Order: sequence, then C-alpha cells, then structure tokens
Amino acid sequence: MEEKTKLENYEKFLGDSKSDGGHWDKIQKRTATLFQVLIDGDLKELVFVLKYYPNYIEIVCDHFRYLYNYSGQEADIYAASKLLSMSEGYHQKQFVRNLVRKLEKIDEFDIYKLKDFLDNLVENQDKIHQIILAFYKSEIENNIKNNSYHMLQVKVLAKNLEKLLVDNSFDFSATDRDANLDIPYMD
Repeated sequence: MEEKTKLENYEKFLGDSKSDGGHWDKIQKRTATLFQVLIDGDLKELVFVLKYYPNYIEIVCDHFRYLYNYSGQEADIYAASKLLSMSEGYHQKQFVRNLVRKLEKIDEFDIYKLKDFLDNLVENQDKIHQIILAFYKSEIENNIKNNSYHMLQVKVLAKNLEKLLVDNSFDFSATDRDANLDIPYMD
C-alpha cells in the first residue's frame, strides 16, 4: 500500500512520451524536471520510478550522459547497480562514467576504512553490478599504489581483492565521441 501511495506521488509528474526529438524533447517539461531531480539524488527513487515506468529508461540514460551532479550527493551503490541492470541496452560510456562518478569516493580512505569497504564489496558482490565491482577494484588498486601502506596491510588487501570476482570487459577509457563532455569539477 505504501509503495502504491509513493508511486501516485510521482504519477502526476509523468506525462506521455513522444518517439521523435532529442532526449528531453520526447517528454514533457515537468517529467524532465522530475528525472533531473531524481538523477541528482542518491538514485533509489529514480530506480523506484523506472521499475514501474521502464519506457523512460532510455531517456534517463541518455540524459545521464550530461550529468552535472549539482547536489554532490553520492549514489547508493545498490541503486546504481539496479540502474545498470535495468538499462543493459543503453550503456553509453559517458552514461557509465557519470554514474560511477556519483558513487562514494574512496581515494582518501585510510587503510582501515579501505579494508572495511573492500570486505563489504566482497561480501555483497552478488548484489553489485559487474561494472561497479570492476570500477571499485581499479580504484582500490590505485589507492594502494598511491599510498604508503605497510607491506603486510597491502598483502591483506591484495588477498581480499582476489576474492572480488569482476568482469573487466567494460572499457572506461574516454575515446568515444562523448569524451569531451567530461566535466572537470566532477573528478
């Protein structure tokens, strides 16, 4: 019942979509505004709405390519994983790069927080999308390289990293046509 009430609150903002025009030209302004706000949030509400209105997935993924993340709010890792799963056919590189930019930053984690974070990834890897796991594995490896951790601490992290089963097939490099859309202050 609560879910139905929650959905009714969003329905008044969702209009009909058209098949022609640019990504936001396909929907009404109030619908575009709703999705801009949801994209800028932690993504839980966005995934909730798209679950019931999957016809907006392509439009949302297309707009995500131009994300500015005005609020600076980090994305929930599980909601981001669900969004990636829901949008399998629409994974433009810029969409994925902007999505992972919204995830929690780990570059300034100390060794203990990094270990806890990695333990959580390993324990919940069946609930986290492969692209996110590959991203964080790379970020953890960079964190280890760029910090002067004790050799034994690094060995513990490396052993746990081996438990993280990832598919490295997604190429995060910025050589596609959207590469120039990277927003410098988002790094």
